[in-house]
Amino acid sequence: MSGHSYQESCPNCGGYLDAYVDNKPFEQISGECLTCGFTYWTKASFSDLEELNEWRIENELKPLKKLPKQDRTLLDY
Repeated sequence: MSGHSYQESCPNCGGYLDAYVDNKPFEQISGECLTCGFTYWTKASFSDLEELNEWRIENELKPLKKLPKQDRTLLDY
């Protein structure tokens, strides 16, 4: 088992927040407040070529002509 559950205080109401973290295949976190309904989770996605190249240029890397392989099965987690 790569993940675990824990409880923390809700940043919205201070109530009981049930949280979970997992680190496979990448770090993912989620939480739900059982008092006010505040919720959060890791959302996996891929950038399009334009956005990726903007980040690359900002980091002094050459822009790409096409997107590299993107394993879309990672988005199912």
